[in-house]
Amino acid sequence: MYPEWVTKHRRKGTNISCINGKYYLYAVASVWNREKGRAQMVNKGYLGRITEKGFVPKEDKYPKIETPVNVKEFGATNVLYEISADIRERLERTFGCDGLTVYAIALMRLLNNCPFKRVELCYRHSFLSELLPSLRLSGKDISGFLRSFGEDRGKISGFMTGTIGEGCHILFDGTSIVSDSEKMKINRLGYNAHKGFAAQINLMYAFSQDEKAPAYYRVIPGNVRDVVAFKLSVEESGISNAVIIADKGFGSEANFSLLEKNNLQYIVPLRRNNSLINYTKLKITDRSAFDGYFMHENRPIWYYTSDGIMLFLDTELRADEEKSYLQNVKSNTDGYTMEAFYQKQFAFGTIAIKTNMSVTPVEVYALYKQRREIEQAFDFLKNLLEQDKTFMQNEKSLETWAFINHISLILCYKVYNLLRDKKVISKYSVADFLEHLKYISKVKIGTQWATSEIVKTSRDLLAELNLHIT
Repeated sequence: MYPEWVTKHRRKGTNISCINGKYYLYAVASVWNREKGRAQMVNKGYLGRITEKGFVPKEDKYPKIETPVNVKEFGATNVLYEISADIRERLERTFGCDGLTVYAIALMRLLNNCPFKRVELCYRHSFLSELLPSLRLSGKDISGFLRSFGEDRGKISGFMTGTIGEGCHILFDGTSIVSDSEKMKINRLGYNAHKGFAAQINLMYAFSQDEKAPAYYRVIPGNVRDVVAFKLSVEESGISNAVIIADKGFGSEANFSLLEKNNLQYIVPLRRNNSLINYTKLKITDRSAFDGYFMHENRPIWYYTSDGIMLFLDTELRADEEKSYLQNVKSNTDGYTMEAFYQKQFAFGTIAIKTNMSVTPVEVYALYKQRREIEQAFDFLKNLLEQDKTFMQNEKSLETWAFINHISLILCYKVYNLLRDKKVISKYSVADFLEHLKYISKVKIGTQWATSEIVKTSRDLLAELNLHIT
């Protein structure tokens, strides 16, 4: 028999033991013992000690932390938030709260390549939900937002033209996007870069040479050729000094006539077998027959003009192309013969350009090389952002989809230009940069946020860019 001050602490599922005159309370359970054929009491753990003054619970070796802990991605979000303040503020000024919704979706898709239905999840796990709280980003909310926001193309166009400064040099080009929708009139069968026909839309893009960033886009039907869309795109954008820089497949007399008729400036490279090109001066070894040379990226570029065509010769490129061709001849690669080599030899290393601009060959060549910037933008859009295909089912949603991608591209170029300005673009891609910083978190313990530990490789990257994560 135990004293009453001991037994009053007994509860269902507990048992009292007396050891050396001291009383202890244990959790117990009744378990069936097959071997003995009866129920057996099993000790489930020590609960505490019973004294005349009361019950003293056991002390946990690892006490439970009552303070709530919250962890959110911080590094990449914070850097993007800081370097894109101008874009965020203009979005909010132009579109109000809808502008912040566009910004948040664009940032989440850049960081996570997430479809619209997972944007809210990414947002909740990002510190952006602390910087821009209470945004409605569920799949249902975004679905309705896509349809409503795209109704006002005028406001979207006004936002883009507001980013283009006076005298800013703009380069135009287009790309195709595969579309699975059968409900949109703009979704047409068109010829694409893969040399095939597919249901698609076309995106006309303007790239600011001065800002080194995308400046304007326009969605056009998939079967409309770029040259037809240039004029309306230039008019809507309000760009007064646009330069159409096309690829080699664009160089036809019909296209040149259309450009001239619409008073559009152009720089168009010609295929090397184009009959307009005069290779006569390349067939002699005397370089004095050329108009001169200039240096581009530490490479000598020789040039001359004949019959309105500017022809440029990069001797280092010529050597590389000759070597590559002859290696294919030696390997008996189909289509590579010495006879063909002799026919092509004078065209190796050349770029022939037709233009209606009143500028020097040096300026034409430099502008043409800027085409790589537009190609880089399309590469970011289709590969980094993975937006080479659209599943939008109506044209209003498609417009919003394109605008969100446009903002994502601008954010992407904020990072790209940062890496380029700091001269580390050869070491880190945009994807590398974002991946490094995504693993820097903010940890909230109680009511205080603290920055997580940063690994050495990420610290080195931040040091090279003179960025501070706090």
